[in-house]
Amino acid sequence: MTSLQSIDFSQLQSWLAANPDVLEPGLVLHDKQLDLGPGLTVPVYGSDPFGRPCLCMIHSELDSTVSEKMLEVVSRMQTEGRRFRPLFSQPSSPRIFLVTTAISSELRQRLDLLAGAFPLRTFVVSDALPGEVMPNLHLEDPLSRRGPHSLLKKLPDDLLARVSRLINAAEALQPAILLQGHDWPIIFVNNSGPIAALFADDNGLTFMRPHSSQGNAGLRLENDEIVDTAIDYLMRCQINSEQSQAENVTTG
Repeated sequence: MTSLQSIDFSQLQSWLAANPDVLEPGLVLHDKQLDLGPGLTVPVYGSDPFGRPCLCMIHSELDSTVSEKMLEVVSRMQTEGRRFRPLFSQPSSPRIFLVTTAISSELRQRLDLLAGAFPLRTFVVSDALPGEVMPNLHLEDPLSRRGPHSLLKKLPDDLLARVSRLINAAEALQPAILLQGHDWPIIFVNNSGPIAALFADDNGLTFMRPHSSQGNAGLRLENDEIVDTAIDYLMRCQINSEQSQAENVTTG
C-alpha cells in the first residue's frame, strides 16, 4: 500500500477491512456498509471474538457532526439491536472504532466524554513510517482514563496472578512489548504493530492472536500452561520482528 498522501480514505477503508488486526487482533471486518435505517449507515462493520458489533467510522476530518453520528449509531444499536441478531451475537453492545487524521483539543474533550458513555477507540492515521508502506495508526487514549494496568486491579486474585505473569514477561522482553487501551481489551504492541489482544468477560480472560496466526487464535488463560503458550508466542513475535528489521536494514 502506498503512503497516506497518495491514497484516499476509500482505499484506507478497504485496507482496514482486509487488515483488521492493525486495529485489534481478533477483529473481523467487512468492507461494506451497515444500514441502520434512513440516513444512517456505517461504512465498515464487523465483530470481535464475543460477537459484539464493531463499527468503523472513518473521517479525514472531525467536526461536531461526527460525535453526534456516533451517539445516534450507538443509540440505534442499543434500542433496535435485536434486528441485527443474524449478524452479531450481542447486537445491543456496540463498539465504535473512529479513524481520523487529527483531533482538535475541543473534540478531544468531547471524545473523552463519549469514551465514558460507550466503548470507543480513536485512532489517528498518518503517513507511513520510514521504510514502511502501510499507514501509521496510533491509538489515542482518553485523557481522563487510566492505562491498561488500572484494569488489572479489578480482577480476582487467581486471574490477576496469571495475567500479571503474562504482562511482566511482555514488558521484560527487549525491546519491551507495549500495552495499550483504557478499557478491555488490552492490546500488546511491538515494532510491527498490534500482535495480540487480551479480552475479559464473565468467564475469564482470552488472549487473542491475529487470525493469520497458526492454530487457534484464541487462548483461554485458564492455567499456567496456557499462559506459557501466550508468553512463547510473544517471544517469537519479538524474534521475528527483530529479524525483519535486520533484513530491512540489510536490503535498504
